[in-house]
Amino acid sequence: MPTRQRLVAVAADLLQLRGYAGTGIAEILERSGTTKGSLYFHFPGGKEELAAEALRVRGTEIGRLIEHLASSAPDAATTVCAFAVALATRLEDSEFQRGCALATAVLDAGPDAATVREAARGGYDRWRALLADRIAADGLVDDPASEALLVISALEGALILARAQRDPGPVLDVAKRITSQWRERTGEGRP
Repeated sequence: MPTRQRLVAVAADLLQLRGYAGTGIAEILERSGTTKGSLYFHFPGGKEELAAEALRVRGTEIGRLIEHLASSAPDAATTVCAFAVALATRLEDSEFQRGCALATAVLDAGPDAATVREAARGGYDRWRALLADRIAADGLVDDPASEALLVISALEGALILARAQRDPGPVLDVAKRITSQWRERTGEGRP
């Protein structure tokens, strides 16, 4: 793997585990097997620029997952429930260490890390747009963008609870609760 990609991959992993403040340059260099000179060659803005790129990459990965689920699911409810299962499984597989990289990083990035916040916002905006499009296709709500915001916010909060409780249940329960309302509108009842 090229140096730049290694740096981004390691930074993304550490940001997901420890957040922005808990991710240090020394550990990124050690884990990626690169030098400080290489890091600053690829990311002249240092840690903040590297973190922002790592969050853009993670945001894109999750966006692709949502796109895949939305294109293969019969409806928005199935899409959201499948997304929740994927998030819960990833969290559980990591022994409740890895929630959402965007949330973990942006929560402690501080007011001066504007590039990090912008990268996280870009990821969230993309996820919201993808979910809103899928929700709109079903025609079950008046404001698909607001409904997509509710889905993302609820799942992010549920990931935090799941991580604290070491139980994937909150993520799955939130998805079921939100989508049960949609299914009731189509006469399918509760999932």
